[in-house]
Amino acid sequence: MTEYCSKCGSALEMRECKGEDSLIPYCPECKEFRFPTFSVAIITAVLNPQKTRVLLMRQYGRERYNFLAGYVNKGEDAETALKREMQEEMQLKPVSFRYIRSSYFAKNNVMMMCYLSIADSDDISHYSRWEVDEARWCTYNEATNIVIQGGVAAYLLEEIKNEIND
Repeated sequence: MTEYCSKCGSALEMRECKGEDSLIPYCPECKEFRFPTFSVAIITAVLNPQKTRVLLMRQYGRERYNFLAGYVNKGEDAETALKREMQEEMQLKPVSFRYIRSSYFAKNNVMMMCYLSIADSDDISHYSRWEVDEARWCTYNEATNIVIQGGVAAYLLEEIKNEIND
């Protein structure tokens, strides 16, 4: 929990707030509640144009594969972030995408906005070597075997099961 007001720096007090079930940080100087905040990010299962394969990638030295993801910047909506992240990381553009659901990721205090996207190309040879260690197209079955089970990626795979033809 934040201990000080982000606006004036005063120490926050825990107070009851009408309509809330728990105590909420309150700034006695600003006379305002300071509701807890978290970051917002997108994660998207990217399908190739034929909808036969899904894009998986490894980043930042991690061993496990995941879907393309990135933070939503200040002043940006989730859909713009999705387009920007696909372009920045993979040099791909979505020809279509649809929102699936949101999922809170407690480990990083992030609200993940989950999407399914269809890429304009299956050429991933120009991906950002700065952000992506490895990228590859996988069948649905291959992807199921290499993503982290029980997480957002596993959920997204279930959502796209009918879109992929092995």
